Amino acid sequence: MHTSPVFGRLICSALLLAAFSCKGKEVPGISAQARKENSETRQQTFTGRFYHPDARTEAIVDSVYHSLSDKEKAAQMIMTASSPSEKLGYPFGTAKAMVKEDVAANVVFLKGQASGFRQEAAALNQLQRAKRKLPPLLACDCEPTLLPGKWSDVAGIKPASEQKDAATVAEYTSRINEVVKKAGVQLNFAPVVDIAQNKSVINRRSFGSDPEKIGLLSRQFVATSQEAGIAATLKHFPGHGAVKGDSHKQSVFIDGELTELSTFKKIIQSETPPVAVMVGHIVVKNNPKYHTGGLPATLSRTIVTDLLRNELRFQGIITTDALNMEAAAKVPDADWKSVQAGVDLVLMPKDAAGLNKKIVAALGKKDALSRQLEASIKRIIKLKVIAAQN
Repeated sequence: MHTSPVFGRLICSALLLAAFSCKGKEVPGISAQARKENSETRQQTFTGRFYHPDARTEAIVDSVYHSLSDKEKAAQMIMTASSPSEKLGYPFGTAKAMVKEDVAANVVFLKGQASGFRQEAAALNQLQRAKRKLPPLLACDCEPTLLPGKWSDVAGIKPASEQKDAATVAEYTSRINEVVKKAGVQLNFAPVVDIAQNKSVINRRSFGSDPEKIGLLSRQFVATSQEAGIAATLKHFPGHGAVKGDSHKQSVFIDGELTELSTFKKIIQSETPPVAVMVGHIVVKNNPKYHTGGLPATLSRTIVTDLLRNELRFQGIITTDALNMEAAAKVPDADWKSVQAGVDLVLMPKDAAGLNKKIVAALGKKDALSRQLEASIKRIIKLKVIAAQN
């Protein structure tokens, strides 16, 4: 049944009120059995609610999706950045304008202060609330090693390389969660699952060089984050630790076997999988099955869809690494290539407005790509709904 835009927004408003402010109240049109299922599901973890949503949540996600204009739908796949340093992102006013104009529906807070980002989050949420629109998905690079340097008013977080056991990881991840939640962030681009071998960019950001230990401590980070209602992100798939160089500055390569893949696989297929996986700008060569044809993995359908989505059966949110990094930025039309590859969330595209238009055009074609985009957009909406219910 086709729903008119006005009526669709009325449905959206009613369901959003249920999702974002009326927890536990009855939703019109949802059966008693569905309400019972919802009550039972709410007792599950954040992870369980994301991967096994109840009928009520699915109904909200579906209705919200159909109430959005194509431009608003496209914006759900785009995340811009706010940072006082224009080398890293945009001034807050620019990022806010992108949200207001439905170019990007999500923002990552980069270098600054937690107190400042808390104010920015409140402003963004108020902006969308006033328009009766979905709140933005707010993210940060709050790894234990990077956080104190990125958010200058945060201290006392031990680097990942110095966290040697699960109890220590749980302790410091809980501290990070407190900072992140106060700032209004729902998605943390952490933990780093790469081995520490890469000295150019990974090194102390990693839990070490033993894959088993990295897996154990990364699972603890994910579990502690998501128990607190903060979606965690494995990075940098399929492994940045065994390569040479820094993808912020140059192309980097996996030459042959994907030696770090098994660590990602074990965490993805564990009882507490991450909500998100970030694909790195890593070219794979001399690998008959997983070669990327000279493109970074972020732009390769072989890696994003064939390997991560289909072979590893990851059903969460696949995000790019920042597309302003040199390894991706030098590729023509990298923004759109990442969407074609199968990512759900495009982080810091070079031309957000242009990408939005391309997604809008693709949504109108009613083909395999449009169905892929619909699934991506619904994953983002689902995270927003579940994060608001937490």
